[in-house]
Amino acid sequence: MADVLERDSLFKKMRSKPENKVCFDCPAKNPTWSSAPYGVFICLTCAGVHRSLGVHISFVRSTTLDTWTQEQLKIMAIGGNQRARQFFKQHGWDEVGSDKIESKYTSRAAQLYRAMLEKEASKVTPQAAVAAATGHAHTAAAGELADFKHISGDGTQGFGDSNPTSPSSQPAPVAVARTSDGGGSGA
Repeated sequence: MADVLERDSLFKKMRSKPENKVCFDCPAKNPTWSSAPYGVFICLTCAGVHRSLGVHISFVRSTTLDTWTQEQLKIMAIGGNQRARQFFKQHGWDEVGSDKIESKYTSRAAQLYRAMLEKEASKVTPQAAVAAATGHAHTAAAGELADFKHISGDGTQGFGDSNPTSPSSQPAPVAVARTSDGGGSGA
């Protein structure tokens, strides 16, 4: 297996899952866009709403047209609509609708989820990311997923720490840095 993730093959595998065949933010079918920091598939209409939020909150990429960094692809591979939906639901965001996008993605839950994905992506290898995206994480090479644990249905198992109640297993607060010139780190 290659040491890099390939956009088209990764998205083909991910889109084969039923949960990724529907926009994360609305009921539209066959989404071809994504919110890269949250690892979710979204439709063109919701992608427009995400763009209006600013790149410090969300930025979108076409899953078929745009270029992606390896870190963005790893976030997508370990994310996906089902995992994000489960996380947001556990934090009180179980409603779907494009009118909820701004409040959902500016929430504390969104900050925590984004930070969690970024942390995991920085630790996981491309091979482990593909295994996670296809649901075959248990077949990865020994030791490759030492910090990669799956969230149970009730959300009690965290990532990177086998004791989810310890203070070190809780994600650190996320702060958004603002620049004086209004610029951002657009990707």
